[in-house]
Amino acid sequence: MAYPKPLSEKALQRLYKERGLDERAQGFLHDFFAACANLYGAIELRDAWDVYHQISEDKPKLRRKDLIAFSAITRREEQPYYVFETEEVYSEEKHNELSRLIVSKELVRGGYGKFMWLNKVMEQAVNYPPCVPDDFLSYASPKPEKEETELLNFLGRLKVTASKGKARYGQEYPCEHKGKRLREFSFLNSDERFEVEYLQKRPKQQAAFLADCAGTEAEKLLRRLREEDNIGYFSPAESVQHVTEELSEVGVELTFQQAQELTRLMMEFHNHSRHWCICGWKPVELAQRYKPQGKPSISFGPGMQKAFASGDLDREEMVRQLRAMGMNVEK
Repeated sequence: MAYPKPLSEKALQRLYKERGLDERAQGFLHDFFAACANLYGAIELRDAWDVYHQISEDKPKLRRKDLIAFSAITRREEQPYYVFETEEVYSEEKHNELSRLIVSKELVRGGYGKFMWLNKVMEQAVNYPPCVPDDFLSYASPKPEKEETELLNFLGRLKVTASKGKARYGQEYPCEHKGKRLREFSFLNSDERFEVEYLQKRPKQQAAFLADCAGTEAEKLLRRLREEDNIGYFSPAESVQHVTEELSEVGVELTFQQAQELTRLMMEFHNHSRHWCICGWKPVELAQRYKPQGKPSISFGPGMQKAFASGDLDREEMVRQLRAMGMNVEK
């Protein structure tokens, strides 16, 4: 089932008028839906209706049928989110207006894995109630948290010092950006270059993939970290490993102090960011709200063990920070 094509502004305004949604209601609902997409990644309309009742900001008085009507109309607009019918995502589900999904476009991929990230987020988020911040509508256009800005600035200042970069699978090649800082150039790693070559005969898909890789190397690293946190695929320790592997391929040789500072900033970023997989909560908020009897455990894989052995990372400092997050570290 294809997602509906956008309508003209005139046609949209006619539909809004027919449903009795004035300009104030439209403006609020556009912000509300955008905030839902940015905070949760994906949320069913019935849950969004519950969130509406919890918002502390001044809001127009709406009925549930107004929310349903708006969700049908905004499907025909260009927005940074989709509103999917449940049967468009889950073929065995029956049509239900309240089961419509507000979904960030970042969660929708191409090809056979189109809804892979969406399903991953939905499976995890079902275990948490939606977080409803006091400034809920500000998430329609969210500003970066202090920890995000600090991490981006640190990554941007890192400089390529090696003559050769080492890819994840061991191959080496000259560093074309030696002497530059990560805020000054774009970079495609070996996996990404392989994907670009693979998509040569599919120009539209190749262009979309390159758009996902756009920006400076510092911006791309941060974007990938945000994706990993939002999807919940990897532990914080695994994310540190992924970043250090990419830095090695770019040609950044971290000093002991830089490796420690990078780890600290990444942990702070993880703990103080809102994650889709935990329904918009920050890990520090959940730690305060829920105090489980047992602590989650984590163990270090071969890549991390290698980084400890070489001195690139300080194991004791990593253990200290993970325990500060409430985790047990297995030996």
